[in-house]
Amino acid sequence: MRSNWRAPWLQWLVLCITTQIHLTKAQAAVSTLLVPDTNTILAVNLPADSDDINFYISTPDWYQYTAIGFGSSMADALMLVMYASADGKSVTVSPRLSSGCTEPVWTRNVGITLHASSINDNADMTVNATCNGCRALGPALPSIKTSSAAPMMFAIGPSLVLNSDDLDARIRRHSAYGQFTMDLVKATGPGGIGLDTIGNISNISLSSSTILEGDAFHRDDDKAATAHGILYAIITLAVAPFDSLVAGVLGNKRGAAGWVHGVTASAYFAFVIGAMVPGVIVSRQHVATQQFRTGHQVLGLLTIVAMTIMFLWGIALSWIKRSAKKRGQEPPEGTQRLATVHRWACRLIWALLLINVGLGMQLSGQRLVLILAYVALALGLVVVLVPVYFCIWRCSKRQKEKEEGEHELTIYDHNYR
Repeated sequence: MRSNWRAPWLQWLVLCITTQIHLTKAQAAVSTLLVPDTNTILAVNLPADSDDINFYISTPDWYQYTAIGFGSSMADALMLVMYASADGKSVTVSPRLSSGCTEPVWTRNVGITLHASSINDNADMTVNATCNGCRALGPALPSIKTSSAAPMMFAIGPSLVLNSDDLDARIRRHSAYGQFTMDLVKATGPGGIGLDTIGNISNISLSSSTILEGDAFHRDDDKAATAHGILYAIITLAVAPFDSLVAGVLGNKRGAAGWVHGVTASAYFAFVIGAMVPGVIVSRQHVATQQFRTGHQVLGLLTIVAMTIMFLWGIALSWIKRSAKKRGQEPPEGTQRLATVHRWACRLIWALLLINVGLGMQLSGQRLVLILAYVALALGLVVVLVPVYFCIWRCSKRQKEKEEGEHELTIYDHNYR
């Protein structure tokens, strides 16, 4: 009886010891990253004799996405982009390739096996998954080399809601990023990051982990997009209406006053061209805008073309009037009609610019309250300026009628004499 009891006991003891040894080895074959600023923990395991990468990540769902990249730069790098799924309860893991400092694009060459993912009540997003065969993707594709100081990247998106099951969902430029190295030699070992390892991740020793903080973690903002938006807001809400007022009051004046509109129009045109440059730069960074086919871009380009034509049109009209004045003649009869077309076309261009700024805010994912504030400001400006323009038009018309009347009386008086 006693011998029969000892045999199973010894077998269980050997099994427990063997299991603990395997668990210790499995836990040792993991490299970790801590990002205190974002409360993010990343654990990576490279199974021996395999091209897979097992990874576990815990990060807040405060950002549009969290991304891990393999490589020293975005050019030709594999990135694992994670964001909340459509139901907000699980996580979508999208493998993407990047060709440079542009939005990475989903690739079918990489498969992801999702073992577990969840978003808890505290908005913590956790993922336990395997990137299948991603260490050697094939010719002309990035490969990940096992190194004791393998270069990697980390990034978080802006504070925008994505919630999508689409692996190719559009993402915005990161709001913070960092570059670091990870010991992938240490991470090479028995495959998998099991529940035993995940349970101990919260107690990871700081001395054995890579910590991304301080100067290594950079806050980022899209300066080109900000400059593009601010410049066009200034143009539509200040420069354009001011130039229109100057044109109405002084556009038909002669002498030095007549040149004021030329100066304001030139400044207006320079502002528009200058604001377009950062817009083109931003467009090249995102997949949805690289082909310049969005409504905001199409309307913007058409507006700039029309404005260029009107700017040259105005220069031509000014040259015709000055040439006639030098010869002591009145401008050709059709000049006034051309001036009328020029004036109303410029007003239409301003209206299109007002609309297009709103479309740009929508395209850039601005908050609804900010878009509504701009719409209210633009409508208020139009409501205030329309009566002002009407008064200017009435005053100009009366002044013209008065001058024509005085001119006719002088002729008749001369004839009667």
